[in-house]
Amino acid sequence: MQVKAARPHLLGVGLDPFFQEKIKTTVKKYKLPMRSHFCESIEKFKSKDFSPSMIILQVPLHFGNALKLVQEIIYQYPQSSLIVISPKSDPHLLVHFFRAGAYDVLFTPFDSYELVQSLRRVLLRPIEVKSPLDWTPLQAAAHFFTRSITGQWDDLADNIQRYFSLFVNDKEEKIFLIEGSVTQYVKNRHKLSPERILYLNKFLNDPKSLLFGISKKGKRWSWIIKLAPNFVCYWNVSFKTEVNGDELFGTGFTNLLRGQRDHYEVHLERERMKLLALTDEITGLWNQRKLTQDLDERVQSKEPFSLLFIDIDFFKSVNDQFGHVHGSQLLIDMATILKKELRGSDLIYRYGGDEFIVLLPKLDLEQSKITALRLSTAIKQNEFSVQEKPYKLSLSVGIAVYPLDAATAKDLVDFADQMMYMSKKSGRGKVFHVTEVMS
Repeated sequence: MQVKAARPHLLGVGLDPFFQEKIKTTVKKYKLPMRSHFCESIEKFKSKDFSPSMIILQVPLHFGNALKLVQEIIYQYPQSSLIVISPKSDPHLLVHFFRAGAYDVLFTPFDSYELVQSLRRVLLRPIEVKSPLDWTPLQAAAHFFTRSITGQWDDLADNIQRYFSLFVNDKEEKIFLIEGSVTQYVKNRHKLSPERILYLNKFLNDPKSLLFGISKKGKRWSWIIKLAPNFVCYWNVSFKTEVNGDELFGTGFTNLLRGQRDHYEVHLERERMKLLALTDEITGLWNQRKLTQDLDERVQSKEPFSLLFIDIDFFKSVNDQFGHVHGSQLLIDMATILKKELRGSDLIYRYGGDEFIVLLPKLDLEQSKITALRLSTAIKQNEFSVQEKPYKLSLSVGIAVYPLDAATAKDLVDFADQMMYMSKKSGRGKVFHVTEVMS
């Protein structure tokens, strides 16, 4: 009796209902010998159910996220042919997808003929495929160090970890050094000569340096990798077999890693500039531009929140009497106390001059009153110092609650501002909401 061969499994990942239906219709229309299954994400696919012969993945528009998703699936399912559906038609993107290991790429919109041709090519593909465990160091480096960096330093460390995990034993030891003396850390674990310590310090002080080999005893190696000026990885691992250092740490590895590190540093600088644009240069608090962004997001989400509009009483006299340098220091001291009294989820902004705004997520009117009074009391009880002399301050605070007091971000700030002025008129050093004055 002739045994019927099992039909290959097609797994659709993250596909819109439109593409799911298109695939089902195409498979049925052209009588393709395959079974179709769909899941929202690769994390929700239970691999024990079956092993997919092919995967069709719909990627997001963002290039970095798309490429990382492609590489993650190829790493998890190296023997599955991957077809990528991309909303963006870009030759540069196409090259990166193929370098990552995608078997085929379909740019939207595409017709049924394009889809069936891709599926037929997969069906005719040779079954024997190497797994990542069979990759050479250069193949592994090309895969992991062309992965996109999303902006977290651990993404870069993760790529290195994946690279070495193919060649080292399961019981490898990895220690990430983020702060502290790297030299002292290494000295405590290795007997280094004064000359080697000198070279180590030179390596650490050179911004372009990348690798420093500490020791090599048979299959066990120790070295450090500098991922960023203030982020160094210490590795102490045992390899599965005798390792060719020139191959493992060769120019292919170093050039690819250096390129990725440079890309990461550019990203960090870009993020730093973004942060500066949203930060008050004196207090380090968020500025008015960031407040506008956050309020728009909160209003769009329709979730309740409250605002405290804070003004320092008689602050102008501080600048007039002692000068702006001492006035700025008082603002810094004030910001420190306010932050200390707030929850981790609360946001505080310098609105301008001696005015601050506090955003209190999910707090109603009564809870906001408690917070406002706590801030006011903390400032009244604190003894500030101006020219080494004690100085007392107080706050006038207005409260506005969304959506109780206003439906738009601008109206809410205006309402809180009005409440603050009512607080001043009631004698300063008060907390005010509509008709209620609180000391």
